[in-house]
Amino acid sequence: MSRKRRTPSRPTVVLDHGGVLSAGHDPVPDLYALLGGDQDALREAVWSHRPDYDAGRTSREEYWRAVAAAAGIGDLTEEEVEDLQKADDRYFLRLDPDSRALLHDMARSGVRLVLLSNASEAFGEAVRRADWFEAMSFAIISGEEKVVKPDPEIFRILLEVLAHESGGVAVPRSVVFFDDRADNVEAARALGIDAHLWPRNGDQHPEGTRHGSEIAREVLAARGVVLE
Repeated sequence: MSRKRRTPSRPTVVLDHGGVLSAGHDPVPDLYALLGGDQDALREAVWSHRPDYDAGRTSREEYWRAVAAAAGIGDLTEEEVEDLQKADDRYFLRLDPDSRALLHDMARSGVRLVLLSNASEAFGEAVRRADWFEAMSFAIISGEEKVVKPDPEIFRILLEVLAHESGGVAVPRSVVFFDDRADNVEAARALGIDAHLWPRNGDQHPEGTRHGSEIAREVLAARGVVLE
């Protein structure tokens, strides 16, 4: 007798953080208030050095000292490094109100939730202390895994962890994924994951663009997930 693998009736929802859950995507004003220096150079350095930081190729100290040097600031103390990291964490941990409402409704409805974020190890530690993280089953953080989206490997890690948790085989089509970057969405789709583009929170969008939470609710409703 043939055996057919069934897709779970309730999918696992996997969410990116920056631009999907977070309210905005520009921590530079908060960092500039602490650090000073050349604000334009600071902005350039924050983002040009971020890929290596999020990939776990540079340490917290190396990242923030490189950012400070680019802004014309001398070597930082450990306390100053800590203050900059905390300011960055605080900025990104502020949730968009509609995203928070969606998160609350999914958790209350028993949807299994997972965070999949390109972020540093330091942010991974901070996000797990957030009040809302208790809604999550677990987090996959690029800095901890040493691989960033859209590399297919990070999605394979996600599927392996999900399979391990359920004691079964990874079923990509049972995963609904939301991300604000098209290349990450396409990489997930290439592995069979039901991935959707989320218009980035905090950006200006053309009139009529729906909030990502509206798109997510529609996608989940089509999958038979009724949110309370």
